[in-house]
Amino acid sequence: MSATANKAPAPPPLPELRQDVVITLPDQTQYRGRVSRVTAEEIVVVLMLVDRRDPLTLGDASPMVIEYPASRGLVRLEGRGTIATQDLVRFHHEGAVDIVQRRDFVRVRVVRPLALAPLGEDGMPGEWTDALTVNVSGNGLLASGPDTIAVGDEVAFRLTPNEGEQIAGRGRVARIGDDGQRGIAIEELDRDARRQLVRFVFEQERIARQRTRDGEL
Repeated sequence: MSATANKAPAPPPLPELRQDVVITLPDQTQYRGRVSRVTAEEIVVVLMLVDRRDPLTLGDASPMVIEYPASRGLVRLEGRGTIATQDLVRFHHEGAVDIVQRRDFVRVRVVRPLALAPLGEDGMPGEWTDALTVNVSGNGLLASGPDTIAVGDEVAFRLTPNEGEQIAGRGRVARIGDDGQRGIAIEELDRDARRQLVRFVFEQERIARQRTRDGEL
C-alpha cells in the first residue's frame, strides 16, 4: 500500500483570528462571537451580546459546540467550554469534528439588492441595472433579471449583503430560467470579498436553521 493511501486525512482548519463563529451552549441557546485567540488547545471567543437580556452564568458550560465556515465546509467542533466573563468563552477542543458540507456550494434563499453590468470587449462595465438576489452561494447568484443580459454574457456585479456593505466581483450568466431569473457563476472575486460572501452565506444559513428549530418555518 502506498504512503499516500496510509496518510491520515488533514485535520480541519482552526478558525482564524477575528473570525466570526457561532457557539451553542448545553441548553441549545446560540451566541455569535468573534475569535480573539487561537492555540492548538484553546479557542477564545468574545461573545456579541447586544441582543441578549439574560446574563450568562459563569463557569463550566459543557458540552459546547463551536461552528465556523472554512474552505472544506462548515466545521463543527465539540468540546468543553468555560464562560470566563459575561462576554468571553474559553473553548477546549476534544477532537469530535464534523464538516457539514462544502461551504462554497451551500445555497441560501435570500433577497438582497444587486447591481449588474455587462462587460465590454475592453473588460469595462457597461450600464448598471438594479436587480435583486433570489438565492446566493459562495460560487454563484440567482438574480431576478435583468432581461438585458443573455447566457454567456460576462457581467460585473455589486451585491449589498447588509446596509453599508458591498461585495463586488465578476461572473458569467450560466442559465436563464423560464421565469427570467439569471443564474450567474462567479468567476472573479478577491480574497477579502470571497471571505465576506462566505460569512454572509454562513450567517444566513444559521438564521434559517434557528428559525426552523424555533418552528417559524
